[in-house]
Amino acid sequence: MAQTPASSISFFEQHGASAGAASARGDERQLDVPDFYGRLHADWSAQGGGDYSVTTLFREAHGEFMDRRERYDPSLELRARWMPNQSVRNEPGDFDLFGYDFDAEFPLVIYPDVFLKFGVYQFGRRYQTSTGFGTNNNLIGWGDETLTAAGVRFGFGFFLSDNVLFEMETRPGVYSDMEGTLTRKDYDYPSSALLTVQATNDLFFKFGARYNQVFEDAPWLPWLGVSWELGGGLRLDLMAPEYVELAWWTSGSTAFSFGAQVQGAQYRVRSSAATGKQQRNLNVQEVFTYVGVTHRVSDSFSLSARAGAILAGDYDLETGASNFDRTEGALDQGLYVDVTMGIDW
Repeated sequence: MAQTPASSISFFEQHGASAGAASARGDERQLDVPDFYGRLHADWSAQGGGDYSVTTLFREAHGEFMDRRERYDPSLELRARWMPNQSVRNEPGDFDLFGYDFDAEFPLVIYPDVFLKFGVYQFGRRYQTSTGFGTNNNLIGWGDETLTAAGVRFGFGFFLSDNVLFEMETRPGVYSDMEGTLTRKDYDYPSSALLTVQATNDLFFKFGARYNQVFEDAPWLPWLGVSWELGGGLRLDLMAPEYVELAWWTSGSTAFSFGAQVQGAQYRVRSSAATGKQQRNLNVQEVFTYVGVTHRVSDSFSLSARAGAILAGDYDLETGASNFDRTEGALDQGLYVDVTMGIDW
């Protein structure tokens, strides 16, 4: 769900009137306000009645909360990622990683205080390795590989009060090299529960827990976060232990950001047919810092780019073969680049 740089109140003020003032005048004109995703739509409630749909009632009660509670996050994201000349510390060889991601979310308001969330995702990792990557003592190394995470999203959210939102989500999917018949070990179920509390008009605290394989030895971890509009177009978004970002919205359409993020997962991989298609788990994790820019070309379309450095990470690679070489260790520092196209509906 997207967050607009300016709140609903700020938007009205920028256009010369507040929603309350318009209603008091009995103004028959149609005001434009940010919707659930930050896209502009007609505010029929300012016309002296008319639209009493569930979505309109939800927006009237919780629209500003939804717009301000998190950093900008388009409904649909298409992203390309690149990590060139990357290596695992004290291991031979190197690799180039090209990532291609698709992530879409479709909320559905079913009650003035309740919404459902549906979505689909596909994250791809294409590794192109140098000769001998992961090979020691003339054993079998780790060659070129394509890893896929693909699945669906299901979730819900409901307001316990005007200032407290509770959300749960699960994202079952396949995490595999997709090189054979899938088994139960090819599937994973990243899930989360989150309580968001609005302490002041500009400050949100977040408490929860999440399960995923970003940290191999700690799949279950608490979530602690804050979203804070500092003023002057600045906002801070933190969700420990996975990301922190400081963004400066120079206007309602352009933002510059600086942050750090941890990403990764566990995949099921198979050896070649010659070695019996034996299976092993493969864990990948990257920790990177970045500077970025986001530009909202229109209410429905945005472009963003980030560039930075891999600071750390943890790789645990196995070929699946009985005489495999295990490639294990922290990542060396390297370049990180991504470009994202966002769409809001």
